[in-house]
Amino acid sequence: MRRTSWRRFISLGLILSSVFATQAFATEKDAVIKGSMVNVRAEANKNSKKVTNLYSNTAVKVGDPVQNSSGESWYPVNFQGGSGYIRSDFVKFPVQYQRDEAFENALNQQGFPEAYKDGLRALHAEFPNWQFKALHTNLDWQRVLDGEMEGTGSLVDKNAISSWKSTDQGKYDWNTGTWVGFDGPTWVGASRQLTAYYMDPRNFLDESYIFQFLLHSYNPEEQTRDGLAAMLKGSFMDSGSQGSGNGGNSGSGDASSTQNSTETVVISNEGPGANISNAEGTVIPSGTAAASADNSNTSNGTNAGGVDYVSIIMKAAEQSKQNPYVLASMILQEQGKGSSGSISGSSGHYNYFNIGAYQDGKMGAIERGIWYAKQSGSYLRPWNSREKSIVGGAQFFAENYMNAGQNTLYLKKWNVQGSNLFKHQYMTNVQGAAEEGAKLSSAYSKDMKNKALVFSIPVYKDMPGQKEPIPTGDEKPTRKDGGNSSGDSSGSGNSTVSNAGNAGANGNGSNTNSSAGKTESGVEVVEIGKSPLG
Repeated sequence: MRRTSWRRFISLGLILSSVFATQAFATEKDAVIKGSMVNVRAEANKNSKKVTNLYSNTAVKVGDPVQNSSGESWYPVNFQGGSGYIRSDFVKFPVQYQRDEAFENALNQQGFPEAYKDGLRALHAEFPNWQFKALHTNLDWQRVLDGEMEGTGSLVDKNAISSWKSTDQGKYDWNTGTWVGFDGPTWVGASRQLTAYYMDPRNFLDESYIFQFLLHSYNPEEQTRDGLAAMLKGSFMDSGSQGSGNGGNSGSGDASSTQNSTETVVISNEGPGANISNAEGTVIPSGTAAASADNSNTSNGTNAGGVDYVSIIMKAAEQSKQNPYVLASMILQEQGKGSSGSISGSSGHYNYFNIGAYQDGKMGAIERGIWYAKQSGSYLRPWNSREKSIVGGAQFFAENYMNAGQNTLYLKKWNVQGSNLFKHQYMTNVQGAAEEGAKLSSAYSKDMKNKALVFSIPVYKDMPGQKEPIPTGDEKPTRKDGGNSSGDSSGSGNSTVSNAGNAGANGNGSNTNSSAGKTESGVEVVEIGKSPLG
C-alpha cells in the first residue's frame, strides 16, 4: 500500500509539473530573445528567482505584458523546456517580410547561401535601405575552425560552463581537472563548438549583432558628434568624464552595462586580465581592458576630470579615416568602466586600446601595455596624454587592420581574408566581435539606421545546413580514449541545445573583453591580458 501511494504521488507530481511547465496565454505571439544571454525570472521583477538563461534569437511565445510595482514592463514567456518572465526590452517581435524581387535578386547575385537568407530578409523588412555584401572567403568551414583552434587565439572566461571551455591538449590538465589559464588565470581556451557558434555569421543576423559586419569607412555626414555623444552617454567617457584616476574600485563590482541593464548576462566582455562584473543584463556587454584588474566606475559614470572624449575621438576618426563609433566601441570594450591601470594616468602614460597589453613573462598585461605606451617613435608615442593615446591608437588600427583588409569588427577577431589567415587578430575574446558589434549598434539612432549602411558578411564553403548551436552542457570533462584525449571530445564539449539556454554559463555572470596578441610578424595586437567580447 505504501509503495502504491508513493507511486501515485510521483504520478501526480509528474502531471502537475507538466501542467505548470508552460503558461496559458489569452493571446499569444511569436517573438525572439534580444540580448546575448538573457535571464528568465520566476516573477516579473529582477529580484525574483532566476529560472534559466535564454540566448540571442531564441524563439519564444509571449503573452500580454505586465507591469510591476517599479513601472517596468515584463512579458510572460513560454520556451522549449519551461516558462517565466523576461523584461520587455529583451524581447523582439519579428517584422513581417513582404517578398521583394529586387532584394531577392540582390541576395542571389551576391551568392548568399539559403541558410543566410531568412535572417537577411527579416533585416530588410525592418531596414530596407541596408546593403548586404557577401564576402566569399573560399575557405572550408572545418578548415577555418581548425585554424582558429590552434594556439590561444580564442579564449573565454574561466567561470564559463564546461562546454564553453576547450579540453584540447595544453588547454586542460587532465591530472588536476583544471583548465590552463592564459595571460593569467582568468582566461582559458574556448571550446571548438563555442568558437563555431561565434564564428557562424548566421547566428548574428539581427539589428544589433549585425553591426560586427559594418564596414568601418569614415563618413562625416553620418558619423556626428551628437551620435558619438549619445553612444558615450552613461559610460566613463560621458560628458567629458574619465575614470576614477587611480584605478581603484569605487563600487561593488556588480552588474555593469553600457545600457545600465540588469537582465542580460554577457560572459566576459572584457579582455584577459579584466575583472568582469556580473550583469543581469548586458545587451551590449561592457568591454574592459583585458589588462585591467578592476573595471568599476565612479558611481554616476562621470568624473570631474572634464576630458572631452567626443572631440578627441572625432579627431582620431578624421585623421585615421575610421568610423568614430567603431573607435568608441573598441575603447568601451577594452576599458569597461574606465578604472583600469591602462588609462588611470598613475604611470604618466595611457593605453586606451590596450595595444601590446598581454602577459609577457613576469610582465603583466597592464604593465606591458604601459611599457608599450612609453616607447618613442610610431603612432605618436610616447602616449603621455589621453589624446595622444586615442589618436595614436586609431592610427595603429588604420595602418595594421584597415589597410590589411580587416575592415569590420568580425574580421578583426576572425581574420579569414588576406595572406595571414587566423593570425593578426585584434581580440582573443571569443565573444568580442559580437558584443562590440552590439555596442556599436547602440550608437546609431533610428534615423541613422534608416540610411544605406553597408555590411560585409563572410560566407564559407561546406558550412552545415543549420546554424551552429551554442553549447549549453556543464558536465565534468571525461576522456573517451582511455587517457590520451587531446581534443574537445569530452562530454562537456558536445552537449548543445540549439539557441535555447539552460542555467547561466558563468557562475558570476562576468563580461568578457577583447584582447590581442602578437602576430608572427611581430605586430602587436591589442590584447588586454588575453581574454575573449561583445
